[in-house]
Amino acid sequence: MRVSLLTGLLVAASATGLATVTGTVAGYFGGWADRGLTSVIDLMLVLPPLLAVATVSPALRGSELPVLAPLLAAFMWMVTARVVRGMTISLRDRDYVLAARYLGVRPMTIIRRHIIPNLASLLIVDATLNVSTAVIGETSLSYLGLGVRPPDVSLGTIIADGASAATVFPWLFLPPVFLLILILLGVNLVGDGLRDAIDKEGRLR
Repeated sequence: MRVSLLTGLLVAASATGLATVTGTVAGYFGGWADRGLTSVIDLMLVLPPLLAVATVSPALRGSELPVLAPLLAAFMWMVTARVVRGMTISLRDRDYVLAARYLGVRPMTIIRRHIIPNLASLLIVDATLNVSTAVIGETSLSYLGLGVRPPDVSLGTIIADGASAATVFPWLFLPPVFLLILILLGVNLVGDGLRDAIDKEGRLR
């Protein structure tokens, strides 16, 4: 479980962070920055993830977490980046952003202090979804022998070991499956709680 959760957290932090930086920069600055970053996002969206994983699968054999986490994160940030870009375009014309701009505040400071805090709810939900997606992705890759490999273990390798005897010895197969379900449910509940807390704090302000 440690490997699966660590993979999920690393992927969520990397994917959500990359989506935040890319989306806010493209939406706030516009022009050539927006066109260039949007082209990169569109190109990544067209690239089939399964084909990319199959292409690099020989390099993944025997690899450990530092290689697997960036690979998963590389295919999980584009949709969020487009959403962040659209919301940033709407936020950059708000009065408080215009006031900060007229006062000479640097663009990156405006993004950090005024744009990103208003995207906190979206980013938290996205991060929790990315944790769940990354855990499922790591489990699937390890199950297929493309992720974590012996002597290291994860939920995917344990499920793969017990899959052949699932009908005869279900106690070898069902516990890691139930644990995977509980992890995904717990992560989603934590994300919902954090989002509600931030929304409530924002309303109180």
